[in-house]
Amino acid sequence: MTSLVKILNWKSILEIIILWMVIYRIFLFLKGTKAVYLLRGIIVLVISLLAFQLLGLPVLTRILTYLFAFFLILVAIIFQPELREGLIRLGRRHIFHMEPQIEKMEQVLREIVSSVGVLSRKKIGGLIAIKREMGLRKYTESGVVLDADITSELVQNIFYPSAPLHDGGVIIEGSRIVAAACLFPLSDNPNIERTLGMRHRAAVGLSETADSVVIVVSEETGIISLAIEGQLTRRLSPNDLFTILKGQLTKT
Repeated sequence: MTSLVKILNWKSILEIIILWMVIYRIFLFLKGTKAVYLLRGIIVLVISLLAFQLLGLPVLTRILTYLFAFFLILVAIIFQPELREGLIRLGRRHIFHMEPQIEKMEQVLREIVSSVGVLSRKKIGGLIAIKREMGLRKYTESGVVLDADITSELVQNIFYPSAPLHDGGVIIEGSRIVAAACLFPLSDNPNIERTLGMRHRAAVGLSETADSVVIVVSEETGIISLAIEGQLTRRLSPNDLFTILKGQLTKT
């Protein structure tokens, strides 16, 4: 009897480990799409369903079971493009793929901040969005796909006034410049200073609709600003910008 209990306990622990590994891989699979937020909602529904079962509430359990099944079908229909994008990304990912190390991300940020510092000194306008969890596919498709390594020189060349891609924004994902000359949604927030132009409204607009952090360099003043979750922080030095970006993008 004791040995049976030990076996069951061992099996239970193994099941929990496997379950969490599967959930983690699903999160990686959906990372970068809006569907990841629905996955979190599904987890909440599952926990609620288990709680109702443990509390012995058959009516609520039955209702939630039906809603859960309907919800899964609805998700598969509505978020088909996002799921397809996640499948493509999963197919390209090695099974033992690890997220970029913090040191590598810091080097990427140094390249970005270096380019922003030069743009600021020369008073060249710039708009740079750095993707976090939510995908930016819709905005990437509005521009020109580059898929290039990030270097300070490349970013500067993109925004050089006579360059063909200087209008619009640059989208960065990981250590790659995904696209340039992208169109971002304009914010209609009435609290934005009226003296600020289209770049600043586009930066705030994208940060409102996605979880990206967006850097703006003013063409008129060279002032560096950063938009996060609809809030615009202005008059940043390159060092301040690096510190904030590092805090936002290298969280473990």
